[in-house]
Amino acid sequence: MNRARAAITGIGAITGFGAGADRLWSALLEGRRAVAEQPELTAAGLKVGPVALVPSLPFDAPSRAAQLALSAAREALADAGDPPRGARLGVTCGTTLGGIGGWLRAVNALAAGAALQGEGYQPPRRFSYAGPAQALAEEIGARGPVEVPSVACASGNAALGGALDLIRAGTCDVVLAGGVDALNDFVIAGFGCLKAVDLEPCRPFDRTRRGLNLGEGAAFLVIESEAHARARGARIRAFLDGYGISADAVHMTGPDREGRGAARAMSAALADAQRSARDVDYVSAHGTATVFNDLMESKALATVLGERAATTPVNSIKSALGHTLGAAGALEALLCVRTLETGLVTPTPGLRELDPEIHLDVVRDQPRALAVHAALSTSSGFGGTNAAVLFTRA
Repeated sequence: MNRARAAITGIGAITGFGAGADRLWSALLEGRRAVAEQPELTAAGLKVGPVALVPSLPFDAPSRAAQLALSAAREALADAGDPPRGARLGVTCGTTLGGIGGWLRAVNALAAGAALQGEGYQPPRRFSYAGPAQALAEEIGARGPVEVPSVACASGNAALGGALDLIRAGTCDVVLAGGVDALNDFVIAGFGCLKAVDLEPCRPFDRTRRGLNLGEGAAFLVIESEAHARARGARIRAFLDGYGISADAVHMTGPDREGRGAARAMSAALADAQRSARDVDYVSAHGTATVFNDLMESKALATVLGERAATTPVNSIKSALGHTLGAAGALEALLCVRTLETGLVTPTPGLRELDPEIHLDVVRDQPRALAVHAALSTSSGFGGTNAAVLFTRA
């Protein structure tokens, strides 16, 4: 069966390092961290350790998620050479929190006896999970489908998979695909209650890892049919060739300890791309630095890659950016594109002594140069959700 191939023609991001995909890439190559102690959160009584907040956006700013999404989307569209807008342009935006920041502001205002109208007021529809995606579609003139997958921390990869479906089905010529989440005191306190955070900078795959650090941000990729991209003379940065999604169905928050769900998603992505484990040159891991997640990922990769799991380069960027929830998969997709273009794998900050139970070749200390033809990115989230995507070099 002939399928339209999905080309990536633009990338854009905003993170704790600030706005811009180039800024993000440079910081990751240097092994820097955006996570830091946040005095305003400590003053509010939130004990969450280092957090990566976007520096240009006040923590109490209205519609923070929509603002982050718009920043990353504008950069991605400009990078793609401003593709046509209208009914053939779609949006897929993964998120776990959506516009909940506006809802929380409204609840707090009502609790204080204040009127909802006034400075910073947003229409109630912006409070929904779809709020940032709706704002995005209106701003960029996307009149095609708008999809908002919300499957916990696998949402970013699920959005990329949705975009791939829209391109293959011929529903859209171009899809702006990615993810966004903005932190607030509600979710920060929630992760604290779950005891999932490390009060120090986190250490993915390390023997002494104790939990994650939280972060926020947005990343979007312009994904379009190869034929459409070539017809308008667009630069093709990489290809999105496959995706897979699965569910563990074993626990509300913890992953399947053997990584069986994550392995199913990765295997499905390879099969969808008509590739085998032998084709994978690099893995962008979920790598949260929680005890169970990192170990189960090691087991999942052993299941999928076999003996090659111990020699295939792997990294995690969550110790640099924090766990950005619905934006995580999209940020890692951007990382995969740059790795395919440059042949450089960024290091994993914080890793000093690999857990002896984790049999992976985790890149640390400095970037590693190698020929990367295919990159696999995997994400997992609460509720046992898993999503994986496969990228190949242009």
